[in-house]
Amino acid sequence: MDLPARALQVAFDVVARVRRARVFHPDGITLSGRLHAEPEFEALFGSGERAVIARLSKGTGLPSAIPDVLGLAFRVLDRDDKPWDFALATTGTGTASRFLITPARGWVSARYGSLMPYRLDGKPAWIFAAPDNGQPASASLGAMNDHLTSSAVTFTITARGVRGPARPVATISLRRADLAERDIVDFFDPMENHPADVELLPKAVANLRELAYEGSRHGRGPQA
Repeated sequence: MDLPARALQVAFDVVARVRRARVFHPDGITLSGRLHAEPEFEALFGSGERAVIARLSKGTGLPSAIPDVLGLAFRVLDRDDKPWDFALATTGTGTASRFLITPARGWVSARYGSLMPYRLDGKPAWIFAAPDNGQPASASLGAMNDHLTSSAVTFTITARGVRGPARPVATISLRRADLAERDIVDFFDPMENHPADVELLPKAVANLRELAYEGSRHGRGPQA
C-alpha cells in the first residue's frame, strides 16, 4: 500500500474513532424487505423475490429536518446466493450531476445514485433509486421512523449508461427491521460484495474507496 492510500485509510480510522460511529451516514434506520428484479436483470439477481436488508441514513448526521445527503444502502443475494451490496447517496441524475453528492430536502424528493458506474453488459452504467410518493417530505429520521410504523417504503431501481434512457432494474419494498434482523448486516461494502462481472469502475477509484471503508469500520469498532 503506498503512502497516500495508507494516509486515507488512517484518516478515516481516526475520524471514526473520534465519532465512535461511521465517518459518513452515522445515523440511520435498518430495514428489511424484498427485491423483485425485472426480467432483463434476473440473470444477475435470480428470479422471484429476493430477501433484502437495507439502511436509510443521513450523510453527515445533521439534526432534525435539516436537508442533508441521504443514503440508501442495501444487500441482496445475487444469482449465486452471494451478497451483493449497494451504497447509494443523493445525487443528481443528469449526465454531469450524477457525479455530484446533493443534499435532499426530504425523503420523498431524494434521488439516490451510485456516483461510480458499474460494468453492466460490458458497459458503464450508473445505478439510481427513486422513492415512492408517500415518503416524508422532510429529511428527518424521526419522520421516517414514524412513517415506518404503519407503512412500508418502496424504491424503483434503474440503470443508466453514459447515453440513452434509464433501464428498470428492480423494485424494492422495505419495512422497519425487527431486532433479529438488525444484526444480520453490520456494514455494506459495494467494492467487495458484487458479482465479478458488474464491479465498480474505475478500479483505481474503487480501491481508494475500499480503503476509506476499511478505515471507517476499523475506527468505529464492532459495536458502533
